[in-house]
Amino acid sequence: MRLRMRFWMIAFMLMPVGALAQADDKTVSSQKPAVVRTIVLGAEDSWPPFSNADGTGLSNSIVREAFGLRGIKVLFQVAPYARLLRMTEQGEIVGLFNVTKEPSTEKVYHFGKQRLFRATTGYYYHVGQPLKAGNFRELVNNERIGLMLGYEYGPFILQNDKVRTVRVNSQENLVHMLQRGRLDAVIMFDAIAEVVLAKTQAQQEIRRAFDGEHSDIYVAFSRKHPEAGMLAEELDAGLIALRESGRLAEILRGQAEIGD
Repeated sequence: MRLRMRFWMIAFMLMPVGALAQADDKTVSSQKPAVVRTIVLGAEDSWPPFSNADGTGLSNSIVREAFGLRGIKVLFQVAPYARLLRMTEQGEIVGLFNVTKEPSTEKVYHFGKQRLFRATTGYYYHVGQPLKAGNFRELVNNERIGLMLGYEYGPFILQNDKVRTVRVNSQENLVHMLQRGRLDAVIMFDAIAEVVLAKTQAQQEIRRAFDGEHSDIYVAFSRKHPEAGMLAEELDAGLIALRESGRLAEILRGQAEIGD
């Protein structure tokens, strides 16, 4: 027994230093940070493939993994987007995600520096009722434009008093109203439109007219929560790590209209 132990001790001592370092690096990289706390974030229920009604989605994955790298476990409270905005503003939950960072939202919520991703929007119309406008700045004839409740689409549509905006609570409702001639156009994020048009079997009836404004998508934190600033910084650090490792691009792979 002593001879066997001596043999292994000698073999270990003769192992190349580089091999030891490599083995140690693999061990460290495979270890996940210990969970130091758990938080609850609002996750909207109607923005596939980014946030689904069952609590899954690309955004959910990004947020969970980014916080996970900082030792923070995230639980999701799934609800309609507009309700989650109110809950966050009132401090009932610490934050929610898929919020566009723009002047109107920065007045209400606290944001970090790192976005989840950048998304493009498009104006969609029914083939039986084409738009006369060639771009969104030419929408000046009292057109009826369908939007989601609580969603941000860039400052132009909010400031354009020459159109009528109609807010509804689901992407499917936007499509149905367009099919019934109750709207002239709807604004949808392109990745979402692909999913919703397939779900409603409206690909042949509903077409994309032209680009809308780009949106930088963030986690928005409650200004009434004492740890909002700290959590925003932790998320920033996690997102930077995801982006630098290539993991963020991997999660978003297949979404041609989305940039990280």
